[in-house]
Amino acid sequence: MKSNTRAEDGKRRIAVVGPMPPSKSGIARHTASVAQALEARGDAEVRVWSFYRQYPRLLFPGEAEESEDFAQNLALSTRTIGGTAPLSWHRTIREIAAFGPNDLVMPAWTFFLAPALGCIARALRRRGSRCTMIVHNVSDHEGAAWKDRLMTYQLVQADQFLTHNAALRDTLQAQFPGRPVHVFPHPVFSDYPEPTGALARDWPLELLFFGLVRPYKGLDILIDAFALSGRTDARLTIVGEFWAGLKDTRDKIAALRVKDRIELVPRFVGDAEAAEFFARADAVVLPYRSVTGSGVIPTAYRYGRAVVASDLPGLADVVDHGKTGWLVPSGDVEALASCIRNLERTQAGHAGNRARAYGETLTWERFVVPVWR
Repeated sequence: MKSNTRAEDGKRRIAVVGPMPPSKSGIARHTASVAQALEARGDAEVRVWSFYRQYPRLLFPGEAEESEDFAQNLALSTRTIGGTAPLSWHRTIREIAAFGPNDLVMPAWTFFLAPALGCIARALRRRGSRCTMIVHNVSDHEGAAWKDRLMTYQLVQADQFLTHNAALRDTLQAQFPGRPVHVFPHPVFSDYPEPTGALARDWPLELLFFGLVRPYKGLDILIDAFALSGRTDARLTIVGEFWAGLKDTRDKIAALRVKDRIELVPRFVGDAEAAEFFARADAVVLPYRSVTGSGVIPTAYRYGRAVVASDLPGLADVVDHGKTGWLVPSGDVEALASCIRNLERTQAGHAGNRARAYGETLTWERFVVPVWR
């Protein structure tokens, strides 16, 4: 068991390692919220080591890895890690070791950065730090055995795990028996701005698909279902940067003759603009083919919006069917179309009110409690 005692000056020291804003990802926002919650307790010195670059430009399919619209300030944060620069990993290890943390906290979510984070965790555990890993994924969405081996290299360095759903807990317990696994639903991002009402609700029903577009998120399923629903009084707004498939998406919308009812915003949007899209929506739709969790649902709850989601672990854990939203079988176009066909604004509004109340219980302070155990 690793050291969990306080440093010689009487104050516990916690090192958080992971991506941070302005890296424009949900993992970066999540890591920042974790660090802020740890810092807010006031009885520990918290420092953050983050990435100056996660992916080589040739391997990053998005427009840019960072956005100043996504910047957040956090005390004592430094960007020292290059995802493919081993020398930077060892410099970071030396810096963190000089800080002398009792605890190391880091996310695990992608095979590509697992070597860097695993190397850092391994070295610091040998120096006496206890490692808590926040597990978003155990394997890649587009999986392969070699990717799983890289993920395992990082995960095996953990003393305990935090995750957001029971399915991931079961996987971790089977793969790493005897190591504590703590489960708490994805907390609500409380730092999102209030909307101004800049976007008018021009349609009797407004639906929103939000976030980075990748094949596993099932946008094509949603477009098919929206067309099949036959709704001529509803608008679907698609907001998010496409890593692939933008042309195919536009072609599908045209072929299904729903272009007049679909608003496509194929780019990253900052927090202020995102707030307006969530505020206009009656329901947020997540038609995922596979998933282990999503920051989109707690964001919907923060704005008091109902959710329509695939009945998958990681989503079903936080969507109370018929109360905070509705669950449909993953990949079932007809079931999703039926849900859209029967959804009304008043019904969605009631579910949204319940979603907001539930979201208020999902705090970051509660999520990080196991770090102190």
